[in-house]
Amino acid sequence: MSLELIGVSLAYLPGTPMSRTVLHDVNLKLECGQIACLMGRTGAGKSSLLEVMCGMMTPSHGSMVLDGIELEPRSGKQALRDAVGILMQSSERQLFAETVERDVAFGPKNQGLSSEVYLARAHAALAQVGLDPQSYCHRPPFSLSEGEMRRVAMAGVLAMKPRFLLLDEPSAGLDAPGRDSLYHILLNLRAEGTGILIVSHDWEEVEMLSDQIFLLSEGRIIAVGKKNEVLTDADKLKGAGLIMPPVVELLCDLKSRGLDLPVYSASPHYAAACIAKALGKVRP
Repeated sequence: MSLELIGVSLAYLPGTPMSRTVLHDVNLKLECGQIACLMGRTGAGKSSLLEVMCGMMTPSHGSMVLDGIELEPRSGKQALRDAVGILMQSSERQLFAETVERDVAFGPKNQGLSSEVYLARAHAALAQVGLDPQSYCHRPPFSLSEGEMRRVAMAGVLAMKPRFLLLDEPSAGLDAPGRDSLYHILLNLRAEGTGILIVSHDWEEVEMLSDQIFLLSEGRIIAVGKKNEVLTDADKLKGAGLIMPPVVELLCDLKSRGLDLPVYSASPHYAAACIAKALGKVRP
């Protein structure tokens, strides 16, 4: 099962003097059970692309294909909203209800489910993100820490049981334990068959999570591939307005000189250990 964009373009205010095209002939395929990362500089069109993929925006041109079936431009929006969940930047700002339970249950409740079912889904989603329903259900969302609020926002999306999850900079502002918890949740979701697309500028995060990389530049996909292919290609990175981390550049240079090193690692500690091992000093 997959969510696919074929030749998708998006223009704001088309047909007016203010018209501006932000996506150009985008081809992108997200598979269930896969984590893909979308990278590009600020203003490349990443958030607009997520909005098209979840049905918030209608493409000006091109096709949206869900599980091999092309969606109609207008009527297909509901199919996308049923299949795709999205967490935008600062997702804790999506919270609005008086209690955590009401907030998380809002989505499944509006799917027309019975109270028994939507409350069960809300409680299960809270447990899925590591929050005990009994401890959190009746607390006001805004009394929680930033990391807890972000987990509540994710639970609200997961309670709707999306098959695809889109996240825009989900780890921004989180401390190390919060990031570790988020990564654990995402890896579990992938193992359960969810297709995940993450917008990220964090190279170590991309290295840890990604099965595939998409580089976006000025609304165009300019590279697709495995992380050790895309993120070691200095020319493609430059075309996307990105700079290879010095540690990756060093590994590539030393590998070209014959040292037995990993093709790609953005972790300075791991890279240093691998270099030391390759030089016969210590084991990682």
